[in-house]
Amino acid sequence: MAIEWDDVRYRGDAADVKEMFETYRVEDYLDAFEENVRQHDLGLREQLLTNGIRLTQPLSPRIFALIESVSARLEIEAKAEVFCVPSGDVNAFAAIDVRKGGTNYLVGVTSAALERLTDPELASILGHEMGHFLFGNNRLQGLISTDRNNPSATVLPALGESLFLRWRKKAEISADRAGLLACGDFEASARALLKATFGLSERNLNLDITALLAQVDEVKGHPELMEATFASHPLLPIRLKALELFSRSEKAARNGFASGRPGRRLSDDALEDAVDELVLLTRRYPYEDLHKAVMQVVALGGALLLSADGDVSDEEVKILVQILHRWFTDEPEAEIVTDRKKILELLPAAAAKVKKDGDEGDKMFVLTRLAEVALADGALVESESAVVHEVAERIGVPAKSASSVLIAAAQAVGFRSDVKLNRLSERLRRSLQTGFRGATRS
Repeated sequence: MAIEWDDVRYRGDAADVKEMFETYRVEDYLDAFEENVRQHDLGLREQLLTNGIRLTQPLSPRIFALIESVSARLEIEAKAEVFCVPSGDVNAFAAIDVRKGGTNYLVGVTSAALERLTDPELASILGHEMGHFLFGNNRLQGLISTDRNNPSATVLPALGESLFLRWRKKAEISADRAGLLACGDFEASARALLKATFGLSERNLNLDITALLAQVDEVKGHPELMEATFASHPLLPIRLKALELFSRSEKAARNGFASGRPGRRLSDDALEDAVDELVLLTRRYPYEDLHKAVMQVVALGGALLLSADGDVSDEEVKILVQILHRWFTDEPEAEIVTDRKKILELLPAAAAKVKKDGDEGDKMFVLTRLAEVALADGALVESESAVVHEVAERIGVPAKSASSVLIAAAQAVGFRSDVKLNRLSERLRRSLQTGFRGATRS
């Protein structure tokens, strides 16, 4: 039975990759990055030869038998050169040997993985790593910044980086599915995940998968508990539960996995809907009522500021989105309400919560963020000042203090945009567009 990898892939992973390619046009950059790697040969194989042990078939028949088994199960025809890397961590990795034109894998397995994992567990780890290639996930690692002077994690802008970081979690869910198909045993895949995460064996940890899955179900309705309960490895319980759901799905059965467990299999929609709910638990979001109210006042008050002067500028929109993204949520666009009537309906309750339960720091935070939005377009007009003062009154801050916040923000960040430069740029843009259209017609 042939595996359909587009079918196996978690739909959230596929959707985020599509958005990265379509929104940020990363295809050309990745092509250039890969060509640069080929030309300069980053020397991964040489590093492995220097720091590890090449496992030939006579030297380690076990690992070669496993590689052969995993390759057959996953229908991979490329050959693999395998290295043992000295490490106390249970881990493995796979990379394409760029000098071989992408036809050979370099597989690294840590000494701890070789010593502590059973054959099915190791097959799951190897299948997981190869799954990243089968889904094309490894290619997107080229977006990670290697410039030490760049404070960002990637070469993408802030919202693109946020998308990338969210996607990486979803990519692990897809790769876990490949690991399960590679070993054919859910319990073994689950144990491999636990051992790789905690570095423990059955001697020190009772790997009760059922109990762990039940714990996820208990806290699922309370995302703030998820963060507290699994503080050190928040994604692990999500991955375990997502993998368990996949093991009981029609999708897994179609692609060669026989669970051997009784019961009706999950339909594709039921599976992916359930996994979507799990992934939501990993998002960055203010779950406490007060923090959520602070976010809402900033978002709603900021939306009022955007149209206060009758001219919504790009700079104002960008600043509001960036503030929400930096301080509150990975999905700031979901918090911005554009219907003025709706804004005026929602703002009083959120403001009342901040007024009642927020301290001075919370209130000053709200006004400072709103002041940044008001100053973003390079001018502070009376209507914008009025919005800031209105919100200040709603959250219980005196008008004098609100004015002080506006002045302090102007002193700290200045008028973020040059109105004259914006107008000049707009005239130039229109002139160029007109000129090019005329040249095309002629």
